[in-house]
Amino acid sequence: MLYTKPYYQPQQPAQIKELVDRVVLGTLITPHSEGVALSHPVFRLDTTRGALGTLVSHVASASDHVRFLRQGLPSIAILMDPGGYISPSWYPNYPQRDSAPTWGFQVVHLHGTPRMLEEDELVAHLQDLVGHMERGRRCPWDSSELGPGGMERRLPGIVGYEMPVARCEAKFKLGQDERPADMRGAVERLREQNQHALADTIEQHCQLQQP
Repeated sequence: MLYTKPYYQPQQPAQIKELVDRVVLGTLITPHSEGVALSHPVFRLDTTRGALGTLVSHVASASDHVRFLRQGLPSIAILMDPGGYISPSWYPNYPQRDSAPTWGFQVVHLHGTPRMLEEDELVAHLQDLVGHMERGRRCPWDSSELGPGGMERRLPGIVGYEMPVARCEAKFKLGQDERPADMRGAVERLREQNQHALADTIEQHCQLQQP
């Protein structure tokens, strides 16, 4: 069970989808009778299937994780953004206020039972993944550039699976419990360090308005 506080929980399901789309790379954990299988695959979250969506991913065929996926053992996918350090010296009333450093971040734990993909489903997943990653690029890459048979030659090297999400736990720790003036100061310092993504996320979740 992920420890969190009510004000750190995302308010909209779309915020989970946005985090998965942005982070992509995560950790897959599958406990089993011999221990724990761990992998670091890329994920796509299909929100059109299932109440909480369906994760779709793949791992190397040579990975020992594959045999536990084939057994359909309950697993957990974890995706976490890099976040960033927040110094209390950034707060406008420092050092008068008794504040401590912290780390702002977003993380989601998605629980489910994996099912192996057929070849056509794996191809569709790869095309969706590439389309997502190439979107907005000036010269987007397409799988047709692999040439005749290029995709087919590579498919034996990976195994696809999907995992309907049975339970979702999330923690967006972004200063929601701090004073708005202090978080505005933190946002300004983050922008000075070119950490615009974290600054934007804090502004959104703390609903900061310019004074």
